[in-house]
Amino acid sequence: MSTIDRHSNFSDLSSAENTKILSDPNASFTVYYWGMTSAGSTARDLLAYGKASWKNVPITFESWAAGTYKTPFRSIPTLAIRSEEGKEVTLAESIVVDQFLAKRFHLLGDNEWEEFQIKGFYSNIHYLRERSFMNVTWTHADKRKIALEKFLTKTLPSFIEDHEFHLKANGGNGHYVGDKLTLADIHLANVIYHFSHLPAGETITAIFKTSELLWKVKEEVEKNPKIAAWRQTEEWKQFDRYSVEVYSVTAPPADEETKEE
Repeated sequence: MSTIDRHSNFSDLSSAENTKILSDPNASFTVYYWGMTSAGSTARDLLAYGKASWKNVPITFESWAAGTYKTPFRSIPTLAIRSEEGKEVTLAESIVVDQFLAKRFHLLGDNEWEEFQIKGFYSNIHYLRERSFMNVTWTHADKRKIALEKFLTKTLPSFIEDHEFHLKANGGNGHYVGDKLTLADIHLANVIYHFSHLPAGETITAIFKTSELLWKVKEEVEKNPKIAAWRQTEEWKQFDRYSVEVYSVTAPPADEETKEE
């Protein structure tokens, strides 16, 4: 198998030196991802929340196909962390990137128990989107209608029921753990927003809206002034528009969307 589009995270720097870069309080960050929201959106919100020095490098499908950007696993997003001294390391995989940034910006709770609860909620939320990617969005065109129907009538209602149970146990205050913003909250808001970009986005959003508890989490995230400011930028709006364009080709054939009966 060709290695032309892969690179190793190992370099001449030692583990200790790499760790120093990761913990540099004056580090700057670069997000490498498509010029859309989706799997890169949580990291961007986290960087905005943390008032970090950061930028996006939107990757085009043409440059990706040409092998211009090399990644450890032939996938994006990746996050480059550059120290004040100019040394750089890269983190791969959105889960790792999101959890690294959440730890840096104190969004993993106040103790180890809360951290693992937050990571558990994050993982389950993440799996909902990944499962839809594989089984609904990018499946064979002739399978999309039935796959979407199953998602709307079984997968999504079950997810909502599970998460309402835990949100209610936390007091229904718009947060998964405690009474303040965490990684789980931000990820849920982004995953709900991801589904709004799909051809069936209006239907999926309406189902999410039936849950006051989940919708309250989304609203609490969107009220954060730093995240809200980022989402008012022209750069974010362009990502938003392009997401709709990219997913427009994934509608079930001969049917714009399958509505829940």
